[in-house]
Amino acid sequence: MLKKEKVSASQFTILVILFVLGSSILYLPALVTSVADQDAIFSAIIASICGGLLAFFYAKFGTLFPTKSYIEVIKATVGVKIGFPFIFITFSYFVFLCAVLLWDIGDFMVTQILPGTPIQSIYILFLAVVVYVTRLGIETIARTGEIFLPWISLLFGALILLLLPEIDWTNIEPLFENGLKPVLYGSYHMIGFPFIEMFILLMFTPYIKNSQHLPKAFVIGLVIGSIVLTTLIAYCVLILGSGITTRQEYPIYVLGKKVSIGNFLERLEIIVAIMWIISIFFKLTLTFYGLCLGMAQFLNLQEYKTISFPLAIFIYVATLIFFPSSIYLKEYSQYASTPFIITVGFILPGIIYGIAKWKKRRRVVHD
Repeated sequence: MLKKEKVSASQFTILVILFVLGSSILYLPALVTSVADQDAIFSAIIASICGGLLAFFYAKFGTLFPTKSYIEVIKATVGVKIGFPFIFITFSYFVFLCAVLLWDIGDFMVTQILPGTPIQSIYILFLAVVVYVTRLGIETIARTGEIFLPWISLLFGALILLLLPEIDWTNIEPLFENGLKPVLYGSYHMIGFPFIEMFILLMFTPYIKNSQHLPKAFVIGLVIGSIVLTTLIAYCVLILGSGITTRQEYPIYVLGKKVSIGNFLERLEIIVAIMWIISIFFKLTLTFYGLCLGMAQFLNLQEYKTISFPLAIFIYVATLIFFPSSIYLKEYSQYASTPFIITVGFILPGIIYGIAKWKKRRRVVHD
């Protein structure tokens, strides 16, 4: 089912980059600095190293079953009955993440870009585009990513260069004021969001033309994405300071307002908005696509497109129900999000990987 489409390793690398950036561009700096203060830069570095190890693990998982998606691996390894709790929890997270991303888009648009616009209309418009792109297939998504990534790179480079005069190195002092514990706690949040979320990309590993290149594609994508995120966190701390970064809902967007070159080139926060909208659109699309694909594989359907519209409606309703306010989402992100994603995206895949490896070794011994 649906194995005719193929993407190259370089295209998959681009998808990893866009997925890692996703909603992290706007939300991650405030989350990390809220616990690590001015040492958030070191939290990002530690988390990036751990993220590289996670990317390698997911790549090894994908190469163990090069022709099967994550849901198909669960079915093949432990069966449908035993694997049902694993699959149900995984689908629950897919739905929840889709709802979170859709809420992020709607909240940002109605508070920063289109004030006064009903947030429900933003949900419907974005979901319509996501469903349309999902139905076009993974090849189209990957090729679209090839078109947009150079523009994101150009905008990111321009933002970094234009903000260089605003850097104040005293904002990073004193180093390790509260010891190492807050630094590690900040890394803990960043490992969950966005690095462990990469397990969703295991739904698309069967579409890579040469599975031998999967580890390289995963790790390179993670490295590039983590460099961008670490740089943005560093700029927030060095320019805004950890206090302002923590208090701002969208610190990177505020950072764009700091651009001022000769009283002529000013307030380029639109650069940040474009980068974020493109990246979060890809993350939402890939997550929604993974949900549709996994649901079709679980139900043994011949075509995932038939359930894309019903699932989109379900995501729309779930978004309205799950998030009554931004305060609720902040509390969830700070206290419940990371344990949830560690369970779904690391512990469960680790169990499945261990069982699959054990079965393969046992099969080899008996043969």
